[in-house]
Amino acid sequence: MTYVTQSVFKIDKAGAEEMTAHYARTLFPAIVEPLNGHGTISVEDRHYTIGSFSVWSGKCHSGMSVAVPGGPDAYCLYLPTSGRMLIDARGRRLESVPGRAVLADMSSFKRLTLFEERGHMGVAFEKSVMIRQLSDLLDAPVLDDLEFSNPVDLASERGLQIAALGNLIWQDLAAEKSDRSSAAYTECLLQAMMIALLETTPHNYSAQLATPASPAVPKQLKRAMEYMHANSGSEIRIADIAREAGASVRSLQAAFQQFRNTTPLAYLRTIRLQGVRKALKDLGCSRPVADIARDWGFSHMGRFAALYHQSFGEMPSETARQPRHGNR
Repeated sequence: MTYVTQSVFKIDKAGAEEMTAHYARTLFPAIVEPLNGHGTISVEDRHYTIGSFSVWSGKCHSGMSVAVPGGPDAYCLYLPTSGRMLIDARGRRLESVPGRAVLADMSSFKRLTLFEERGHMGVAFEKSVMIRQLSDLLDAPVLDDLEFSNPVDLASERGLQIAALGNLIWQDLAAEKSDRSSAAYTECLLQAMMIALLETTPHNYSAQLATPASPAVPKQLKRAMEYMHANSGSEIRIADIAREAGASVRSLQAAFQQFRNTTPLAYLRTIRLQGVRKALKDLGCSRPVADIARDWGFSHMGRFAALYHQSFGEMPSETARQPRHGNR
């Protein structure tokens, strides 16, 4: 069962040490300092946690700098209501002002600078959940880190939809308990927000989401793909694939790069990972994860588990434990 937890705080004219201790106690370790010569910091915030999501709304009246040694393992959307905020994240500087939202990996944050009267609504999505959702949309493993382009234009048609969905989520959470929807309903809204962001906010998988596979695939590439699908559980070398396709190793690699934007062995690994996932999700499957992995050509369980988690955002054992839905 999913629960909604809430925390509310209002801090007026606090010192830097007090705010630093507050962050460590309620959010994450950080070093907080006042801006523009102010000796104190004044902030207010209301925060909710719903399953794998966090939602909050707050305002920094005085301005402050927050140095983060390592942010949460989550993607965060900041929907501004007033003022300006800068985010320093691994060599990038992101700016959020009214009409311009930011969507980024919180684990990359180094410093947040909130200027006077900065207000925003924030939504954080656990990274593994976002990756799992993207994998489901692609119907394929996610092998590279998810990187969003910024900023998000809230004046565009898509941006207005994102902002409206954010307002709907917040209005429901901020309502009196007797008028608030169920946690399951709110969690569905947050999942819809996550899907909307993945489908409408540019990122390094956007083209793959939007573009169907090209039908003009060379015959040699088709033969190579068919051979890999038919023998995915066997020990296969790239020379074997090239031989069966009737191509040189070099030309086969070039074809995979051009038409599939990957390498032959990475494509084979994707087939195997998808096969394991399907077997783990099949109704009535009660075999050990290790046995299923070996069926699909994985001999090193530690490396397999790491690849699986990187691709689907969860461990294979977690997939195996998920409830199966079928005819009774």
